[in-house]
Amino acid sequence: MGRKVSIIGCGWLGLPLAKSLSDQGYSVKGSTTRTEKLEAVKATGAEPFLIRLGEKEGDLAKMLDTEILIVTIPPSKQGGLYMEQMEVLAKAADGSNVSKVIYISATSAYPLNGKEVREEDAERVISRFSDIVWLDVEALFMENRSFDATVVRFSGLMGDYYQPGRYFSGKEIKGAENPVNMIHQDDCVAILSEIIRQDAWNEVFNASADEHPTKREFYGKACEAIGVEPPVFVEGRQPFRIVNSEKMKKRLDYKFIHPNPAEAFD
Repeated sequence: MGRKVSIIGCGWLGLPLAKSLSDQGYSVKGSTTRTEKLEAVKATGAEPFLIRLGEKEGDLAKMLDTEILIVTIPPSKQGGLYMEQMEVLAKAADGSNVSKVIYISATSAYPLNGKEVREEDAERVISRFSDIVWLDVEALFMENRSFDATVVRFSGLMGDYYQPGRYFSGKEIKGAENPVNMIHQDDCVAILSEIIRQDAWNEVFNASADEHPTKREFYGKACEAIGVEPPVFVEGRQPFRIVNSEKMKKRLDYKFIHPNPAEAFD
């Protein structure tokens, strides 16, 4: 098991992951794009680095002097820029000491087909959130032969300061009876830790909580949990998908900490 881990992108996911891995005895490096966040990275027990992909300054080479690289950078609305940044990172990792990569992807790689979707059902669809094709970004790492890579497709994120009620309070939500696909931060961190611990490489995993409550139930409870006005629910079905995570659960023998998103509010 590799003991040296570098996390590119210490934000909502990267910071608690750095803390968890440091606590487990890994030697962790963590990057941020903001000078004021270096202390927060250091506080996790990780060695902090200031890195902006695409810029010459920074210590990317030092970050890549590691065994395991975890890429947690979320895409911006500028999909083309994100793709360029990932190309820079994949190329740099190719010529480094990195032997394992975990790339964090998303379940928006699947069509809204009204069905249950598994890993093999992903399509070259443009994400409506970030204007990128997730399969193209994943391929930068999965098709590289200089390291082993595992892709984790997380569904909707919740936990810590990601509180769905803040974003949907008082807003109109269509498809009130549609199922939701969510995963709590605690499970995100635990799943990534298990991938490393069990050497689960050259895999693609879905990661979405077992249960899929309706939008009405989930967002209603999300608003109630923080004491804000509930959304305005509109009846009728909208396009949806149900993300199946059985492959990941079986391979890692994983049991969700928060199997029901509607009961996972802090």
